[in-house]
Amino acid sequence: MDTRTHTPVRPNWAERARTVLAAAASASVLWDGGRVDLLGCHHDDPLGDVILTLESTSTLVRAAREAVGGDLAVTIELTELCAVSARDRVRARVTLRGRMSERRPTGSVDPSNSSACLVVQITEVSVDEGERHAVSLADYRAGEPDPLHLGAAEQLQHLAAHHQDAISTLTRLCDREALIGVTRVLPIALDRYGIVLRLERLRGHGDVRLPFQDRVNTGTEAATQMRQLLAAGARRRLCGR
Repeated sequence: MDTRTHTPVRPNWAERARTVLAAAASASVLWDGGRVDLLGCHHDDPLGDVILTLESTSTLVRAAREAVGGDLAVTIELTELCAVSARDRVRARVTLRGRMSERRPTGSVDPSNSSACLVVQITEVSVDEGERHAVSLADYRAGEPDPLHLGAAEQLQHLAAHHQDAISTLTRLCDREALIGVTRVLPIALDRYGIVLRLERLRGHGDVRLPFQDRVNTGTEAATQMRQLLAAGARRRLCGR
């Protein structure tokens, strides 16, 4: 009997949520009576709770301080875009709901410090990729961001701009039927499980995931798996479109 562990071919929804959060450059925070769009001022802790560093004069900080018990119900909206310019660039929307409170500094307070630290303890998570998927809080907290998320966009942009031959080779791994009517192929996502190609047609488009043989943990391992995909594509005869 085969006792080998099955290797997933795509991230689960908890991984997707944690990756979108970790990679997002911006976020929208909504609460009863208000909304702010934030740029580059949030990060997540190991459990996926969200930490915001804002000016003390921010409307969000004031709302948190004025909330009963210093505990404000908020919704955080995050959007993941394709790494390259493509139709319908939105790949995923992540919604996080939770309770926000201010983290007060310990010890003496520096009167010149005009910033405030807000912590959102997440209580509800969902991912929307055309359909909404609820994520259990236990899975979300146990999940981790994809290890390639920091450099994936730059690698895909480089691939699209300078290696059309490699994209053509990868395209040979797609099913023949999926290539009917295709006018352009773009690499739009890269993660520890594989690479995703966007197949554009005159009307509409479709995405195809080419899975790695093994799940990777580093960029070096991903490069090895990409070479294996390219070798497999080179061995497959080019099919007409």
